[in-house]
Amino acid sequence: MSGCLAALPTDHTPCAGPAVVTVLDADNAGADGCEHHAARLLAVLDRGRVFALPHAPAGAAHSVFKAAAPQDERLHRLTDAILPSPATPC
Repeated sequence: MSGCLAALPTDHTPCAGPAVVTVLDADNAGADGCEHHAARLLAVLDRGRVFALPHAPAGAAHSVFKAAAPQDERLHRLTDAILPSPATPC
């Protein structure tokens, strides 16, 4: 499993770099992650938002937003998607 905090429990793909964005759900719960996993997480969140971390390259949040095509199943909270097990950042 990936060590990325934004990776869904079923997503075993490797990170596409360091954590550069935070994805927030409708309740403002957040997870930092790489662009790849953040886009996948954002795609399944209902009313999710993405913000660049201070050290992120220009356009990182925009890239994640554009890559996050909506999925069939929409989740309302990060806790619905991410297991509470401790993980290390990307």
